[in-house]
Amino acid sequence: MKVSIQLSGVPETMLIPMYARAIESKKENPAFFDQYAIEMTEKLDYDFTKFEKGKMSLWGCAARTIILDREVKAFIKEHPHCTCINLGCGLDTRFHRVDNGNIQWYNVDFQSIANLRAQLLPVVERETMISYSVLERGWISEIAPNGEVLIIMEGLIMYFSAAEIKVLMGMIHDAFPDCTLLIELLSSFTLKNQKQHDTINKTNAVFQWGVKESKEFELICPYAKLKEEWNYTPVMKRFSPFFITLLSPMLTNVNNRIAKFMISSTS
Repeated sequence: MKVSIQLSGVPETMLIPMYARAIESKKENPAFFDQYAIEMTEKLDYDFTKFEKGKMSLWGCAARTIILDREVKAFIKEHPHCTCINLGCGLDTRFHRVDNGNIQWYNVDFQSIANLRAQLLPVVERETMISYSVLERGWISEIAPNGEVLIIMEGLIMYFSAAEIKVLMGMIHDAFPDCTLLIELLSSFTLKNQKQHDTINKTNAVFQWGVKESKEFELICPYAKLKEEWNYTPVMKRFSPFFITLLSPMLTNVNNRIAKFMISSTS
């Protein structure tokens, strides 16, 4: 029996990257494999066909998965007993692709999302679900960090205002000094032209914040220092080499990116 869901707004957008992961995982030579994404698209009573024409968005979601999986694995390799905190987790399944058998992983999202995950995904040791809005302080008290701390924010802060981002980052700065952040940053171009977005425009979600340059994040969070960033465009060439190469100069300027920041406890 299909799992019935009633999603709208930002929660509905979590289905887009899940669908993108399922599409990639069904290929003959996938960049990554996510069996749970395949299973969830089959279990959910939802019309995923409305996203089929959003190829650029689906390729972008697959590209960010490739980048984040790579960078999270690199962090875990350097810190094999670390704590990973996945804020606004949605139906993300990264723990199962990167786990080394030692890390502690925390997923944070609304109770309704936690309930849906419980129906669709296995409960495993060292992966903990915390049912809170990330803007509430309650989730912090449920985390017992061990070793270095990595915080992942994928598909999250573009739905927050600058004031809300400042509050969230203040909470993180106070609770997890000297942590590492991997954040998806929306381009200011996409923010201004979101009505033309090829999958978000199939929902009623609204982007609220974006940047032209990654270092703009430091204006909101002066204790965060940019270390590296990865634009989606080079990775998206995997999905359509000629087309993306042709668009590359323009696309690089307007595309999203993953940025790595270090939080300093001394700032």
